Amino acid sequence: MATAPHQLIKAELFRTDPGPEQLRAGDVCRVGVPPTVVHVTAVDHHGPPLETVWLPHPTHTVTMLRRGLSCRDFPDESHLDGLGYTIHPGDGIPFAFELLMRPYAVLQAGDEVADADGRAWRFDGPWDWTAFDGEPAAAGPAWPLLLLTRAGAPCTIEDSAAVAASTASGSHQETVGDWMALTKASPTP
Repeated sequence: MATAPHQLIKAELFRTDPGPEQLRAGDVCRVGVPPTVVHVTAVDHHGPPLETVWLPHPTHTVTMLRRGLSCRDFPDESHLDGLGYTIHPGDGIPFAFELLMRPYAVLQAGDEVADADGRAWRFDGPWDWTAFDGEPAAAGPAWPLLLLTRAGAPCTIEDSAAVAASTASGSHQETVGDWMALTKASPTP
């Protein structure tokens, strides 16, 4: 499937000053990434490191989309094949990051929780909840949440307390709304 040029431009983080439309062969320009809000769509760990032309060989890849783009803009998942922007932390490019929001930061993939309505859920990511009762999960779990297991093993009192405290107020819908307001995007399906 061919990629539309506007999709490539929207995904790119680096900018030139002056803009590319003003540049000619031999011109001098500045290249960099202005302060940009992104959302991470994937984090991959490579062991052994990827064999690339770059040194050091990457041990991690972070794929992200710029504010205003979501995975729904790429229904064929092509955002994971170059339309999303990828970086390799540790490759020497001086990126600076500030975490603005991490939904459900106290939960880990595979955690099981009970919600305020007595439903049991499996958490596999902020937008990936599975209700054990088989009922639709469209609205997500009702807060507060009680951590039942951590990735299939009994949870500690501390972990359970952290989940309960982080979900004592608010709701899943508010978390989704806050994330959407920040990223100007829709959660991944």
